[in-house]
Amino acid sequence: MAARTISAYADEVTASVIERIAQSEDRSPAQIAAAALRFYVRLPSEAHAAFRRIEKMGTDQDMDMLSREISRKTLDAEWEVAHRRLIAEMKTSEMIASEDEILTEAVGLTQ
Repeated sequence: MAARTISAYADEVTASVIERIAQSEDRSPAQIAAAALRFYVRLPSEAHAAFRRIEKMGTDQDMDMLSREISRKTLDAEWEVAHRRLIAEMKTSEMIASEDEILTEAVGLTQ
């Protein structure tokens, strides 16, 4: 996919946080910003408006609460994706039929 550069302004605290995240993830600040933008543009306009209202009228605690909720939902979604992929990869034709086969399989997996 072709990419292009866009500019964004960030306050000093945000810029420093982006630099720390980029360093800890071995990515560039531009990659962190691009990931944030990809997430934001997928949100519906109502979520954009709500976010702006929370930023304007809310407190730091409100923003922290929002971040926690988004984090929780993101981790839930990651689990769902992993679970769905795991189920798709399971081979149902190799189902174990008896208790002895279950025990043999369990012993084999622990060795």
